[in-house]
Parts: sequence; C-alpha cells; structure tokens
Amino acid sequence: MPLSECTHAGASLARALHIIESTSLCSYVVGGFVRDRLLGRPSRDIDVIVDGDPLVIAREIARTLAGSCVSLDEERGIARVVVAPPMHAESDALASGTDALVLDLARHKGDIADDLARRDFTIDAIAVPAAIVASLLTEEGDSAASTIARNAIDPLGGLTDLTSRVLKHAGKNAFENDPGRLMRAVRLARELDFTIDWVTEELIVKNASLASRVAAERTREELLALLSLPRAADSIHYLDRLGLMTVVVPELEDCRDVEQPTCHFWDVLEHSIQTVATFEFIAGEADWRFGNDEMLEYFPEEAGFEAYLSDTVSTGVSKATLIKLACLLHDLAKPQTRELDESGRARFLGHARYGAALAKGVLQRLRFSTHETTYVETLIYNHLRPAQMSAEGPPTARAVYRFFRDTAGAGFGVLYLAVADYLACKGPLFTTNEWRAVCNLVQFILREHQRQEEAVSTVKLIDGRELMRAVGLEPGPIVGILLETIREAHAAGLVSTREEALQLARKTMRDEHFTVRTSR
Repeated sequence: MPLSECTHAGASLARALHIIESTSLCSYVVGGFVRDRLLGRPSRDIDVIVDGDPLVIAREIARTLAGSCVSLDEERGIARVVVAPPMHAESDALASGTDALVLDLARHKGDIADDLARRDFTIDAIAVPAAIVASLLTEEGDSAASTIARNAIDPLGGLTDLTSRVLKHAGKNAFENDPGRLMRAVRLARELDFTIDWVTEELIVKNASLASRVAAERTREELLALLSLPRAADSIHYLDRLGLMTVVVPELEDCRDVEQPTCHFWDVLEHSIQTVATFEFIAGEADWRFGNDEMLEYFPEEAGFEAYLSDTVSTGVSKATLIKLACLLHDLAKPQTRELDESGRARFLGHARYGAALAKGVLQRLRFSTHETTYVETLIYNHLRPAQMSAEGPPTARAVYRFFRDTAGAGFGVLYLAVADYLACKGPLFTTNEWRAVCNLVQFILREHQRQEEAVSTVKLIDGRELMRAVGLEPGPIVGILLETIREAHAAGLVSTREEALQLARKTMRDEHFTVRTSR
C-alpha cells in the first residue's frame, strides 16, 4: 500500500518531515514505523530522532499543521505532535483505523548507532534517514520496503530478525532500563506472530519482578492489548511461564494449586485461564482444544451478540476484551472463601461477591476507568446467577426481568462468562447432554428477555404523572418504586392494562405499608 500524500496523515507526515529536515541537520525515522513498513503492516506510531530541540521542532510542526504538541519527557528530550484529521477525512493505513498523525520526536544522544543500541528490540532498532522516508510517500509498498531496506542503518541485525520473525532484546540492560518492555515483549511477539529469542526469554524471567515498577497506565494498556488479540489464553499462559502474570496481578498467585470439587477438571488458576479460552471459543475468536464445531452449533445465535461484543466501554475497549479480563479474574476470591463441608467437599460460598470486590481493587490499581471497572465487577458479581435462577427448573419471567435489570446492560456479558465458566469447569469431562442443557438455558433466557423487551416497549401502561394523579401521590421515591413494580409485572405478563397497573400499585402500597404524603 502506498504511503500516499493524498491521505491526511500521509500529507501531514510529508510536511512534518520537511519541517524536521529544514530545522535538524541529521534526522532519522526509527522504530515501529520502519518495522511495520518492512513487514507490510499499517503503521501506528512514527518516531523520529533529531539533533535539534525536539520540543521546539514539535511546536513548529504543530503550528504549521494546526496540531497540538506536548513534552512527554523533558529530561530525555521527547516531544509528541498530534495532528487530527478534518472531519470528512477517510481512514488511513498510517494510523490503523484513524487518520490522525501522531509523531514522537527524540533528541540524539550520540551517533545513530548509540541511539539504536538503547532501544527495546532489534526489530525496532532500525533507522532510515528522514529524507528517504519523505521520498517514499507515493511509492507502492514493496518498492518502499525495498528502498527502506537498502538505506537502513541496522547495527543490531534487526533486518535479519524481521526475516526470521524473531524478537530479540537490543541490549543486555534493555529491561532494567525500561521494565515496561517486559510486557511489551510478549504483546509485540503475539501481535506480530514472532517467537521471542530464548536468550531474551531468560532475560525476561530474570527481570520479571521489575514489572511491578511500571506505571499502572502502561501496564493496563499492554494487558488490554494482549487480551484484545485472539488466543489470549495462550498469551496469559506465556506470561505465567515468564513470571510476569502474577507480578502484574499478584492476587492470581493465591489461586495456584487451589483444589476444587471433583466436578472441576483444573485448579482455580488454570480454570481461570481456561475460562478465557472457552470464552474465545464460544465467541468464535479461537479454537479450544476440547471443543468442536458441533458444540458451536448448539450455542444460541443471538443477532445482537456480535455487535454487543464489539461495542466499546468508556475508553474504546471492546466488551469482548473486558469479558476476557472478567474470565481471568472471576474466581479471585476462591482461595479466601474455600471451606470443607462435612463430606470433605470444598465449597466457596460468597466467592462471586468477594471476587467482584477483589477484581475492583485490581482494576482500580491498574487505573482502569470507572465504566470499565464497573462492567467487569458486574460480570463477576453475577456470573453464578444464570445457574442459580434455573436451579429448580426454567427461570421465571420475574427472574429473567430482574437479571437484566440488575446487570444494567451487562446481561449478555454475564451469560457469556457463565457459559465459559461452565466449560472451563468441566474441561474434557463435559457431556453433550449437559452442554445442550446449558445452551438451552441461555436460549430460554434470551427469548424471554426479547419477549419482555417487546412487550414493555410496545405498550406503556402508565406514566408517573398519571400514577400520582390516580392514587393521590406527590412526587418522590415511592413513585419510582411503583413504576418499576408495574414495569416488572408488565414484562412478566402479570398485568396488561392501565387498570391492572393501578390495582397493582394500590396493592403494593398496602402490602408494603408505605408511609406517604398524598395530594389529598
């Protein structure tokens, strides 16, 4: 794909590089942009090394292109420029779905080889003169990649590692100098489908404890990026083998080797990771080693599921990614709540409630947004509820109504987590009949929910003003309670007319012994 000047980001980059060339005697494009161009991938980030003052140059670019700039690290001389696209601009491969230009400028700290030696990985330690990149903005992908390779400054062998699809650290102190690279190594390898070099792996294991020093926001971003990729369960297993997972979430270490009742195939920790894998399976993201196509045919095909999973929460994180996080954290409280009954069987009473609180603490520590935290907390708190409300047969209409009401927009997510939890409980021991029963339960809940939504949205029996006038109430919280009681009964098919709604309101007021101030 050409780096076309016709696109907003391409045109902005061309102008930005022209400004850099006119103000910096020696400048190089390095890092992800060069790597991605050589791999034929869209480029998300553009890093330029300059020999002038990065902030001064960034301000000039921002002024000329009507962008904004900020100093990212004054001591190390790093500045960022963001040039937003016009409202009508189409997306561009430069920004992987967004046409904004994001340009990071850093100051030379010696010759270019010295600068590259301080980078994270060899595949990011390749530099190309900025003038060469500027000349490639209208060249086709293969031609541009060839030109980049011919003009590359590659003291650490990054070009060879790109060809071999191997991720290697750039220097022996790479992780000590920046522990954030520990999680980045795994995320980048999974994203690019590269193998981490065994020497680099050993260095990660040696320095794994340093991950606790990384800024929470940065850890959050790397964790979410990993979970957003397919086969996230494999990534979590890999993090665990490298010693990183329980440094990032120490609470998971308590789950290791905690035995469960015989209906469970794995201990608590492995069960939690397998729940991520089973969610990916039923969501159609990845295979599961014990799953098959026939199982997926039984799982309900809800029209809104796909849109629900791709929907975002707060900062643009998809619900599917947050459900994976909930899968990983849903049994955090099992070690603390584990007790043995008279028969010696382990029980975990209250683990969903306590686990939701523990997960909330984890997410707050990692600087997740309030909306993200609340969503994951809701999933974990309610993940046993679908099974509980069907313990004595199909759920009642009231139970289904209250489930979706109480989960406040997270109902589909809870159902996904509950089904994934079931599969990860059974593992290879599940039976076809049991699996069908679980799928039938989900289908029943979804159909009843749809029926209720259609019933309530089609006919509104009474509003607050009518209710107050009919029963002689003044505005207050009791009005809301009565309206919700009527709505629940309407959804459950217990009332269907205005008169029946009023009868229910009066009965509720009598039965609950409301002390009210009436307008009469």
